[in-house]
Amino acid sequence: MFKIVDRLSSGLSRSSLRHTVLSNNLANANTPGFKRSDVVDSPGFSRELTKAQQSPLTRTNARHLPGLSGTARAGFSVVQDNSTTMRTDGNNVDVERERVLLLENQLHYESLIDAVSRKLGQLRNVIGEGRR
Repeated sequence: MFKIVDRLSSGLSRSSLRHTVLSNNLANANTPGFKRSDVVDSPGFSRELTKAQQSPLTRTNARHLPGLSGTARAGFSVVQDNSTTMRTDGNNVDVERERVLLLENQLHYESLIDAVSRKLGQLRNVIGEGRR
């Protein structure tokens, strides 16, 4: 259970960093020569995050907590896009695209928060032995 929460936590960290990067892109949309940046995942990060969210529950006993095997290789970094230019001053920020990416990132963040809340709710239920 804690492995799942750790994986989801890595996803939240990535999403939070991406929000900062995309907001910085928007803030510099009119800065001559500014090049946009984005967050890039290491190989396997997205796959592991999806696995954590959709993993089937496996138990050896009906009273045991569900478990997962494997470890997440959560890694991501900020990369600057130097390959494009949107304007003659060298700036490559497309404001509409950045807004869409920011909204997409916000929805992703909210879904991760929901998943973490559900997992912690399961833990609270187990600690309380199902009594409410």
